[in-house]
Amino acid sequence: VGFVLQKIGLDFIYVSRTPGEGQATYDELNQNAVQDFNLIVNTTPLGTFPDVESCPEIPYQYLTPDNLLLDLVYNPEETLFMKKGKERGAMVANGLEMLKAQAEKSWEIWNRRSS
Repeated sequence: VGFVLQKIGLDFIYVSRTPGEGQATYDELNQNAVQDFNLIVNTTPLGTFPDVESCPEIPYQYLTPDNLLLDLVYNPEETLFMKKGKERGAMVANGLEMLKAQAEKSWEIWNRRSS
């Protein structure tokens, strides 16, 4: 995800539970961070079935309709992360389209015929 964001010229930060070089922690996220970075991507397994009651600990109260939450989780179809975003008016999407695109590319790679 970081590679693609960098490739298309979007500024981003990595956020983790633990501190590390070049990344923020969930505790460091504030209203400015949520408003400065309109796209928030959950790349963790939090919220994946059967643990559907978990989600990243971001400050959901600062989300607005200007935010887009992309959850790479696709089971369940709507995660708690997405539900909390929708409650604040944010746009949301799950990872099903990414999964499909990866499957199609894999099929193409593995079934390419040599000349």
